[in-house]
Amino acid sequence: MSAHLTDQDCINALATLWYEYHKLPRNESPQAALERAFVIAEEEVSTKLGYFEQQNDFRLRAESLIKAQQPVYKGLAACRVVYDLLLNENIRSLQARYPDDMKQPLQDRIWYNEYDFKKSSTVTKWVSERDSRGLLMVWQMLQGWSYQSCEHFEFKNSVAYQIELQIQYAILDLLKKRYCPDQEKDRVWTSWKDPQLDSNVVCISDMFM
Repeated sequence: MSAHLTDQDCINALATLWYEYHKLPRNESPQAALERAFVIAEEEVSTKLGYFEQQNDFRLRAESLIKAQQPVYKGLAACRVVYDLLLNENIRSLQARYPDDMKQPLQDRIWYNEYDFKKSSTVTKWVSERDSRGLLMVWQMLQGWSYQSCEHFEFKNSVAYQIELQIQYAILDLLKKRYCPDQEKDRVWTSWKDPQLDSNVVCISDMFM
């Protein structure tokens, strides 16, 4: 079978990056980011009528998940919730891809696992130091997780997909703050002047197009 469950350490790494990024000063808090994922996810919207009137209900769903984990995980409760969302979406994808697998004994099913959540000190260090190699390794893990989690028809409507987008943004934002730290000098929006660094260089292949 080509599809499989993403490694435990990869899912821990993804959840850790999401959490550590949202802990940073001036960033959206972990709870606020999780609430936003629930509000935006279309799969959640489809379960309720009166979307705009029910946004507080979506936020409360996220808040209740965090509160349920707090007795054990304390300040890491939101990180544990994201870990569960990512793992469960991967499992749901495998169940959609291989429905007959449900006929197998529990321990023989492709999605069976005994995974254990553990915040990654390695990824915490990468976020703190804005380590570009480390951050890009997490980006690759995210691509792998997405590939293994996309088989269910509601994937792109799921909360887990919104978390994926938040992790992508976090990685790009951390790299931007490392390589383009000057908000005045390095800021590019809808205007940019090309310095034409190679204006005197002619590419031979361009002459034949």
